[in-house]
Amino acid sequence: MLKQSLLATALGCAALVSTQACALNIVLTNDDSWSTANIQALKTALVADGHSVLVSAPCTQESGKGGAMNIMKAVPVQTKSDDPDQFCVGDTDTSLAFSTFSEGTPVMAALYGIDVAAKAKWGSAPDLVISGPNEGNNLGYLNNNSGTLGATMVMLARGIPAIAVSAGTSSGSDSSQAPKIANIVVKLVDQLVSTRPANLPLLPPHLGLNVNIPDAIDSNLGFKLTDVGWNGGGTELAFSADMSSSDLIMQYVAQSLVAAGYASDLQSALAMAKVMYAGKAGLTMQQGDAGDSAEVSEGVAVGQGYVTISTIDGSIQASRAQQAYAQQRLAGLGQ
Repeated sequence: MLKQSLLATALGCAALVSTQACALNIVLTNDDSWSTANIQALKTALVADGHSVLVSAPCTQESGKGGAMNIMKAVPVQTKSDDPDQFCVGDTDTSLAFSTFSEGTPVMAALYGIDVAAKAKWGSAPDLVISGPNEGNNLGYLNNNSGTLGATMVMLARGIPAIAVSAGTSSGSDSSQAPKIANIVVKLVDQLVSTRPANLPLLPPHLGLNVNIPDAIDSNLGFKLTDVGWNGGGTELAFSADMSSSDLIMQYVAQSLVAAGYASDLQSALAMAKVMYAGKAGLTMQQGDAGDSAEVSEGVAVGQGYVTISTIDGSIQASRAQQAYAQQRLAGLGQ
C-alpha cells in the first residue's frame, strides 16, 4: 500500500519541478467535456506545479463512449476564447441532422491533442496524457465502456505515458471537490517525476495507470495499489423493459433533477423520475460485484475509501494460461 505521506516527501525533481529538466508537457482530455470543473482545476494545478499543459477534450458530454470514433467524417475544433491552449472537438449544434452531426469522442479529442495541438505547441508528442478527472468512478469490467479509459488506451497504443483519473459521482455536482481532486493527481505526477529514470519516458511503453478517487474525498484513506479486477464498484449493467423499476437508476435521475433545479428535494425528484421513465425500456444498473469481492480489486478498495491505482497496458490479450486452455479446447478445429 502506498501512503499519502510518501508522495508528499518525494525527493529529486518533485521538489524542483519548475526546472526545465523536470517540467512535463501534458495533454489533458476527458469524456465529460472541456468545461468541467474537474479538468479546469487540474489544468490550473498542473500549471502551478511548473508543467506546460494543453486541454483537448470533447465539446459535449461523451461519457460511456469507450473507444468510439468517427472515421472519414469532418469534425469541427474550437479554441477557448480566453485560453489558446484549450481545444474542444466535435459539433455542438444539436439542430443539425443526425447524418451531419459529428461528435468529438474522447478518442478523437485525445488524438487531436497529441497529433495536432501538441506538435503545434511543443513540436513533439507530450510527455504524459491524463484522461479525466471523470465525474464518476471507472472500475473493474465497466472500464471497457468508459470514454475516459478509451482515450487512455489509444494513448498507450501510441506509446505515450497515460493515466486515467476518475473521481466520485458527486464531483459532477460539487465543484468544491475539483481542487482537492487536482491536488491528489499532482501528488501522483510529482511522485512519478521524482522516480523517473534518467533519459527515459515517465512510464515504460504501453504501461498506464487507472486512478480512482472515492466520493468521500476529505476522509480518504490514502493511496492503495490495486488490481483492475472485475468488480465495477458494486454495480452491474442490465437492461429493463421498465426503467422506472430500477431503484438505482431512479436515484441517479433524481439526483440529476435536483442538481439541475427541476426539483427541490429528492423525494419529489424520485416521483418525477418514475413518471418520466414509466414503461420505457432501456439500459439500467443493478447491484452486483461481477463475482469479484477481492480486497485487492479497485472496485472494492475505492468503496472502502482508498485512492486506488491499478496498472493497465492497453491490451485485451488474455493470460498465457487462458490462451493455453483455449488452444486445448479448440485444437480439433484444424487449419
